[in-house]
Amino acid sequence: MASEGVPVAIDENRDKAYLAYRLMAEEASDILVLREADGAVFYTSASLGRILKLTAADIEGDRFIERVHPDDLDPAYSIRAVPLPGQTLTATFRFRHGEGHYVWVETTTRGVYDAKTGALTNVLSVSHDVTERLTHELAIKAAQERAESANKAKSRFLANMSHELRTPLNAVIGFTDLMRQRTFGPLGNERYEEYATLIYDSGQLLLDLISDMLDMARIEAGKLELNLENVDLSGTVEDCVRMMRDRAENNGLELTVSAPKQQLFPVADKRAVKQVLLNLLTNAIKFTPAGGHVGVSVRTADGFATITVRDTGIGIPAEDLPRLGNPFEQVNGDPMLAKSGSGLGLALVRALMEKHGGRLQIDSEEGVGTEVTVAFPMNANHRVAA
Repeated sequence: MASEGVPVAIDENRDKAYLAYRLMAEEASDILVLREADGAVFYTSASLGRILKLTAADIEGDRFIERVHPDDLDPAYSIRAVPLPGQTLTATFRFRHGEGHYVWVETTTRGVYDAKTGALTNVLSVSHDVTERLTHELAIKAAQERAESANKAKSRFLANMSHELRTPLNAVIGFTDLMRQRTFGPLGNERYEEYATLIYDSGQLLLDLISDMLDMARIEAGKLELNLENVDLSGTVEDCVRMMRDRAENNGLELTVSAPKQQLFPVADKRAVKQVLLNLLTNAIKFTPAGGHVGVSVRTADGFATITVRDTGIGIPAEDLPRLGNPFEQVNGDPMLAKSGSGLGLALVRALMEKHGGRLQIDSEEGVGTEVTVAFPMNANHRVAA
């Protein structure tokens, strides 16, 4: 009769399901532990012995907590609480292996509740060994902390040394300038005047280098504060070009400016804008041969006020462009040109533009020239992620 065969089929299906579940539990790489409502261990998968070299008796009652590392008791106790219906509790802690050493385990627990009465019947926990992952993550974190600490120490050192060096340098520059100007009469010999000029120029170069290092150290240490205001961009550009015109003419270069008639007032730090433009002009003039041209143009687009410095200089090889903007990087192979710079100019430009939430773009072709564009946000809403 058909009715007689139905119970047999149900029993067979249950047996197959039971065998399938048992096989999955025994062969799983995770450690499965099923506890009674009172906390007594009802079942443990074979992986408990395979992975941790432990038996059910080793994790019964308080023996489980006794195997937890003393520093990790809080997360271990958190998963001893009874999970509410639908709740999952997860904790990561160190657990003593059967051979005596500690391993990191991640454990997730869920409560099993009777569908009719709603009473707790069992608590199921699933654990897996995460020692390799945690060790790797902790090693990376420790390396990052060491690197950050070393970087902060370097920045503090540079800042302190810069302050200590600037004081005597200011005296050297000031007194040699008095000698150059013959404030208290002639020096008595033309050679002395030449030497005083050389000392003055060298002191200025060294002071510029120290100032760049100090600014870079402040930026890296996160201590450089911007004094944001509405900056007259065209007027600031004209001031910078006026300061650099003599140097350009002495190098046999033509220096031009192209700016819109309407005034632009981006939100920026005026001193930083000047520093950015002076660094770009200094590079353009230094790397452009006599007879060349350096042009500065100002425009506005997409909520940003941009300054572009173009030159007809020696250009930069394409493979070296990615390195530009890294501190102390110099991509020019001419030792006579490279020795006059610190490699901090573009690094400062990049850092200051990031601090403003602005943009920096460098395009160059070797033997043709270089074009550098910086974009300052017109207002706070246009600041991009630094």
